[in-house]
Amino acid sequence: MNNSQYFTCNLFNDDEFKIRKEFTVYQEEILQERGNQFAKNKIEYTCRWKELAFNKKLPTLIVPIKDNVELLKYTLENFKRVKLFELANVIVVDDRSSEPIEDACDIFETNYLRIDNNKGFNFSMLNNIPSFLVNKLGGKTVIFWNSDLWIDRIEHFEQLLEKHENNESTISGSKLLYPYESLNKEDSTNIKTHFPHMSEGKYKGTVQFAGARWVPSSDRSFVPIHFGRFWDKDDVRINQDYATEFVTGALQVVNLQWFLDIGGFNPSLSKVFQDVDLCLRALESNKSVFYFGKDIHFYHDESFNHFSNKGEVKMDKQFASDGVLFNKIWANKITNIIF
Repeated sequence: MNNSQYFTCNLFNDDEFKIRKEFTVYQEEILQERGNQFAKNKIEYTCRWKELAFNKKLPTLIVPIKDNVELLKYTLENFKRVKLFELANVIVVDDRSSEPIEDACDIFETNYLRIDNNKGFNFSMLNNIPSFLVNKLGGKTVIFWNSDLWIDRIEHFEQLLEKHENNESTISGSKLLYPYESLNKEDSTNIKTHFPHMSEGKYKGTVQFAGARWVPSSDRSFVPIHFGRFWDKDDVRINQDYATEFVTGALQVVNLQWFLDIGGFNPSLSKVFQDVDLCLRALESNKSVFYFGKDIHFYHDESFNHFSNKGEVKMDKQFASDGVLFNKIWANKITNIIF
């Protein structure tokens, strides 16, 4: 099997591509069938593009979302309030929504890309395709940004970009906190399910992500975890800037040309581990990954991304396949990178 066509974005090889209002992307992907057996699939991604405001001199936030239009409005209102639109382009990526995502983008004059497919959620392609468009439009930096991620102070955003540039970082992330306020008026399902000791609002304002750590798994490999969860944001161990092994895909500032050269997010890792995989590929090619947490932070209401509208964990065949494939790719070489 030639892994390159399954592990990299096929669109990036299309030298003849020109931006149009409507276009189709075909991507080769693999999905676990049984054990170490993977089935080959060719997925069709049908795209519709609406450019409302783009400045090639600015970095570009890529914000995927499916439905949850009220969440999108909340996030875009946050951007407007802190005047983010003066510092960055925003592309909202509509993942097969039935709710009026495009209408919300029109209100905030935000670039809109709708992507439909018959497979289901693929975080990798929802970011790969708009990244390719940004390159065609002349942009140099992309910022992968979850739809439930908010800016506390615009100075933190400015400092993150400055640190990314000054340190010549290839991939950069920052400290993420649980918000004091969100669209959920009670404890999130994620907290109640996995961290009941932090229920009744104890988690609010504490750390959600502050860098990378690795723990042994049952198959003698290692799995990544969020460091500093529930710590105070000013704890000296995380109120620092340092090189690391991965930063969460909820917020990643990325050098666009490198991202294109490396093939983007792995399309066969649709739901999980594509962010870690990207960071490990950066380290493997002697590129830098930085966590910038010194006196800056953002708010991340993670429950929107881990759970369905009914509070059910979004785990399925694809989720399991991603875990097996990630381990298959990295199990035999990860210790040489992280230790």
